[in-house]
Amino acid sequence: MGPKFQTPTFKKLDDKTQFVRLAVDIIGARLLEDINTSGRASLLVSGGSTPGPVYSELSKIDIAWDKVTLGLVDERWVAQTEKGSNAALICNTLQQNKAASADFYPMKTQHKTAVDGQPHTETFYQTIPRPYSVVVLGMGNDGHTASWFFDADGLTQALSSDNKNLVQAITAKPSPITGEYLERMTLTLTALSQCKCAVLLLTGAEKRNLFIQALENPSSPLPIRTLIDALGERLIVLSVL
Repeated sequence: MGPKFQTPTFKKLDDKTQFVRLAVDIIGARLLEDINTSGRASLLVSGGSTPGPVYSELSKIDIAWDKVTLGLVDERWVAQTEKGSNAALICNTLQQNKAASADFYPMKTQHKTAVDGQPHTETFYQTIPRPYSVVVLGMGNDGHTASWFFDADGLTQALSSDNKNLVQAITAKPSPITGEYLERMTLTLTALSQCKCAVLLLTGAEKRNLFIQALENPSSPLPIRTLIDALGERLIVLSVL
């Protein structure tokens, strides 16, 4: 018999102010712990509208941000000047105020395609301290997390336990979730498995119910279930309507 599966922590919050505050407290505490024990910390973050307010508040906390390395969980293959850039979001929300001194490692390179840029991004991301202190994640209404989209080119490699790379080029199939941004770079299962803690931020009843369905069904095909299995009790889920 294998080891007993440890379930994630699930916290249902009453309002968005409380949601943001708790997320900031958890992330900040994890960063501070690693700074105090090893002199450095790493924070891998996702894009989207949900985490933006969290990043803005996190940027104001009083820790040694010059000892923190920031990286991305995934990125659309667009220039930082374009609307869909996660790097732009991080620069405009998190790498501000007291966090302006943190090092930030974008994923997008000057290469034309994500496939061409993958070796360069891999080399770059190999230098981010591991295990990651904390990873911030989101989930789409289709059950994807990071850029683990159903039937995407590159998904099999991204989720393979035999793939030791930290990043994987992804080309998603067109859908209302992906919009026009089909070409992306994402952390692999191997990479996300190397975190001390992951915070999954969910807004809305639809996403909450979808996550609970995946949590209660060990054979769920949703990509988020792969993450649940990989992280277990290291995953903290914060949910607000």
